[in-house]
Amino acid sequence: MTSLVFKFKSGRFVWTGLVTVYFLIFFTNFFDDAIGAKAVIPLIFSYNFVVWLALEYYFGSPFFQSGVVEPNPLWRALFAFFVYPYFAYLGADFIWWRWTQIPIPAFIAGIIGLVVFGLGVYLRAVTLFSILGSVQTKPGSDQVLILTKKMLNLKWQRVCRHPRYLGTLIQLLGAALVFNSYGGLILLLILGLPLIIIQVRYEERVLRNQMKTDYERYCQTVPLLLPKLGSGQE
Repeated sequence: MTSLVFKFKSGRFVWTGLVTVYFLIFFTNFFDDAIGAKAVIPLIFSYNFVVWLALEYYFGSPFFQSGVVEPNPLWRALFAFFVYPYFAYLGADFIWWRWTQIPIPAFIAGIIGLVVFGLGVYLRAVTLFSILGSVQTKPGSDQVLILTKKMLNLKWQRVCRHPRYLGTLIQLLGAALVFNSYGGLILLLILGLPLIIIQVRYEERVLRNQMKTDYERYCQTVPLLLPKLGSGQE
């Protein structure tokens, strides 16, 4: 079972739009006031981040989780307790503290970070729409079911078993580069990556229980998280 939304909901759409506009204005004012002319790259990052979050929210994908299975409340909370302080640290260190800034021009690191973060956003978005295309509503209810064989043969599911978590990892890496923070890279390595792996392992157990032998055979040919290049096909 999953909470993904794949039917148009006007109220949800309007609410998502209003919240998105609010945060776009908020980040515009915040970075303009805090760093003035240096705000260009953080603003581009913030706009991409907000629009991506709006997309995920509208379609019911849980915050930074896959949406393939219902997230474990404990692991979801732990990851949230990492992610929010992580972004707060990146911003504060870039604007005020400057404790762990990479010793290269911030503009160069920022451009690289935007590209990396954009790659993560693309991977999250394209896999979301692929998964939405492989689900159906259970007859007589609003419960959403993922069709096993169809999902396991999606393009990105043939690259690695959890491409949406790979996208999350790439996004967090890109964010650290956008804010020129080697402290962020260290936090991602020692805290973010283990938390992502914990979530991946949790979903592995759920999917094995739901998909039985189909998932076991799938695991024998497709790697867990690191991509298996050249193997994706629709």
